[in-house]
Amino acid sequence: MNVKEAAEYLGISIKTLERKIAGGEIAVAYVPGATGKQRTFDRSELDRFKDAQAAEAAATTYVARPRVAPVSSDATSPSQALERQASAEGMQAFALMVADALRGAQTPKMLLALTDAAEVSGLSASHLLDAIHDGRLDGRKIGRGFKIRPADLQEYAKQVWKDAPEYEKPKAKKLGNGLKVKASKA
Repeated sequence: MNVKEAAEYLGISIKTLERKIAGGEIAVAYVPGATGKQRTFDRSELDRFKDAQAAEAAATTYVARPRVAPVSSDATSPSQALERQASAEGMQAFALMVADALRGAQTPKMLLALTDAAEVSGLSASHLLDAIHDGRLDGRKIGRGFKIRPADLQEYAKQVWKDAPEYEKPKAKKLGNGLKVKASKA
């Protein structure tokens, strides 16, 4: 049996077969051929390898990771929690949102990726990145992305919402014909 036939028989690629040969997992015999030495495989050797792979696969136990639990429907969303940030209730809601987000993972996260931090805090990732670059938020570049400690994120969010001006709805202008036109923010 040649290399191509052996790979098809085992259900693996030729490249994988080459690695198994180099690793000594599959024995190969060399016979003289028209273009030099040709590799040949004994079917019993291939069957032995197949049985060993099947036994290894059966012995391997796969532990399914639990799915991330969604945040309960009665919990406040991150944006709603941040809207009430100035009050003590808002801070408690924000802390609960961070705790719920961290509890959803299999183990508590010690660092949040920039996208996770943006999702939890309700602030945009670009805003958080600017804050890291300006030194207002402690974050570190680890690998390809920035990581933020949850406690630092919470402190930064407190500061952002403490300094934020109160939001006022624009008042509508009344026209003579009874129609109302929204006022511009300018």
